[in-house]
Amino acid sequence: PSGKPMIHFIHGNGFCGLTFENLLSHFQADYDLFISDGQGHGDSDAGGKYPGWNRSAKYFAEVWSNFEGMWGKVPRIAMGHSYGAIMSTLIMSRQPKLFDMGILMDPVYMPPVMARTATSLKTLGLSKRMPLVRQAKARTESWENFQAVWDYLYQRGTFKGWKDECLKSYIDHALIESDDGSMRLKCPPRIEASIFSAYAKGLWPAIRRIEAPMTMLYGDRTYPFVKRSKAKVHEANLNYDFIEMPGGHCFMQEQPERTAQEIKQKLRFSL
Repeated sequence: PSGKPMIHFIHGNGFCGLTFENLLSHFQADYDLFISDGQGHGDSDAGGKYPGWNRSAKYFAEVWSNFEGMWGKVPRIAMGHSYGAIMSTLIMSRQPKLFDMGILMDPVYMPPVMARTATSLKTLGLSKRMPLVRQAKARTESWENFQAVWDYLYQRGTFKGWKDECLKSYIDHALIESDDGSMRLKCPPRIEASIFSAYAKGLWPAIRRIEAPMTMLYGDRTYPFVKRSKAKVHEANLNYDFIEMPGGHCFMQEQPERTAQEIKQKLRFSL
């Protein structure tokens, strides 16, 4: 702790906090950073069964509560991408004193009907048929060396449009290198699939309860349901404002500097 305002960051599913090091590096001069990696992500243990979105948010909050006293009275910002943005939302709704504002990058806010459908599929045991779940379970886990990973991922799928240095951060921090130079994912596909096959219970009531200022940044080419949720969020809670960014679901990996500039401008006028 340095006495600067503090940013608490939670990654998206399948990534880890330092996958976003290019974005986060733009905040280091003016903010302290607390980067929290969820179960099976980064260097966090994979453990056994994934406990679900709501309990995971509880665990993230417990970890932060164990350290937050070190920062004293400085402003505290909850920041997250995708899954991490949902975790931040749930934490701020449950424990409003932990953070002063939220910065949510492409939060996967499913519209209420879609959220109920996702929950029903999980209850009926049908979520394993969802495309993202099937893709995660079938994901390639290991490669011969760094170059093989790079060639396999470069400008493909989720990583299309990413800056080269952001892809390198993913390979450096979301994979582990063996003594023979081979590399494998740190996040087991079973964990990633379990996250995709579940959803947060009571998310929309949680959104309505938040009293702190919230900024939702979303890509102009993101998932259609994320863009559609914007009107529902605005209707549910007037403490939210919205910034459209050029790019897809991982716009902050496509344009980390521009994303950081937008966020820092918002923070300057809000804290």
